[in-house]
Amino acid sequence: MCKISATQIQADGAAVGQALENLAAAIQATDPAIAADLKAAGVALIAATANWTEGSATAILEDAEQAVIVALNVIPLTSPFAPLVAIAFAAVNILIANTQTQAQQTGNMVTDAHMLLEKAKTLNTTSQWFGKAVIKHHPFNPPRKDFESAFNAAAKPLAVAPVTV
Repeated sequence: MCKISATQIQADGAAVGQALENLAAAIQATDPAIAADLKAAGVALIAATANWTEGSATAILEDAEQAVIVALNVIPLTSPFAPLVAIAFAAVNILIANTQTQAQQTGNMVTDAHMLLEKAKTLNTTSQWFGKAVIKHHPFNPPRKDFESAFNAAAKPLAVAPVTV
């Protein structure tokens, strides 16, 4: 990982948004209301990140990210999809942390990774999903790739479509 770029934020938003849409499709049969909220949150996150550029005001993106958190918080911890929800929650926190720490990022991979991960640990701590998933970070992978690997591994046994951004 290096200093965040607009392309990374766009790809990260697309990956998390797609994961939410895939999760919504899986939940649709059992809870259409939650599925609709997840799908709407995923679409909004993709839209908010699609035109993001370095130095953009983060308010629109943070509003979309908080809508995702609200949608995820409605899903019970006992849901069969809980592992996927926990991973998506962790990924949203990383996306938020990435945008919030952009100004302090130096381009030093190790320093920026530590700063990003420490910031993510401080976000949305009152959510039932806080601390329920850990996305293993590999030093040379962007956060999106680590998220995709974790999500896709948990999605396969649940027959949820993988993230393919």
